[in-house]
Amino acid sequence: MSNILYTPLTQTAFESSGTSNVENPLTVNQLTRQLLPLKVTNKEIDSGLQRVYWLGNYKHKKKPKPVDKCKPKNQLKRLLGLNRPPKDVLSYTDAMKLNELWISYMKKIVNFDDLRKRGWDGTPGCKYWEQFMTSLYKCDFHGAHIKVISSKCCSYILVSGVIILETKNTFQIIGVDNKLKILPKDQCVFELELEGYLIQLYGKHFVVRSKDRSKKKIKDNLMLEL
Repeated sequence: MSNILYTPLTQTAFESSGTSNVENPLTVNQLTRQLLPLKVTNKEIDSGLQRVYWLGNYKHKKKPKPVDKCKPKNQLKRLLGLNRPPKDVLSYTDAMKLNELWISYMKKIVNFDDLRKRGWDGTPGCKYWEQFMTSLYKCDFHGAHIKVISSKCCSYILVSGVIILETKNTFQIIGVDNKLKILPKDQCVFELELEGYLIQLYGKHFVVRSKDRSKKKIKDNLMLEL
């Protein structure tokens, strides 16, 4: 079997096929100008036959980035060091003075005497429980004395101190050893004492800035877990 797939035509076969040699072949533009009527100008023909690469002409429209109005303020806080208090300046004694102010502040926010008179006994789900938890959720925790009773990281358990700075994701506290400690909210369950009542707070529900939390509406399922 021959491996030759094709053979060139002989001159005799080429001449007998009726194909004539073209000495001056016309381009597509020249042929179009001859075939189209005289009303069509050469510029219209050239523009119509011009190659257009769609992918080359496509330009991706960039969406404008949303302007964060708080960004300059946050950058200024970082430069001034306001996002993290100094480690060696504050002491536990000074923090306890802040705790006294927080207790007096909470007595004004949550009127325990009035709640007890109306039938509130401090047990979850009791009368006026929703009102009490709403007030507690929206209050400011700077100065509260908290203790970690449960955490995904065992090194945080039983760590206690006074909150001197609350951010969106952390509580920064001063302990008895006068050291600054940062506790992540999302991984911990906290306990605080108020008017002789031990209150447990699930940190995952407090992953929000304190100023935004005061405006946030509490959902029913969140009320049951607090």
